[in-house]
Amino acid sequence: MSIYWVMSYYIVQEKASEYQKWLKSDRAKELFAEFEKETGFKYLDTYFPILGFGDYDCEDWYVANDFSAFDKLRTSKAGNNLSIETWDFLDQTRPMKSRIMRTAEDVLVFEPPKEK
Repeated sequence: MSIYWVMSYYIVQEKASEYQKWLKSDRAKELFAEFEKETGFKYLDTYFPILGFGDYDCEDWYVANDFSAFDKLRTSKAGNNLSIETWDFLDQTRPMKSRIMRTAEDVLVFEPPKEK
């Protein structure tokens, strides 16, 4: 079973290219590796919409094997360091959105009750 955690957010307008460079940096790779080791959330990538197709500027995708990763997230030093290092890139005046997803294979779908 896999759990996907997706965070959608906006970037400070003048900092998009700087943020993109940071995401490709050795420091970012190091922090994402520490984050995975502490929490169990593996960083998949950060996605930017193209041609204006998308509601947000970016989405970060992570995957974990179970929900215990969320408990570990609360006390993660690497997670805190990620927040600190990316704080100035993200537009803190606009709302973010998070969602948790599972594959069709792993999700339980409820059917409406049959009429009597």
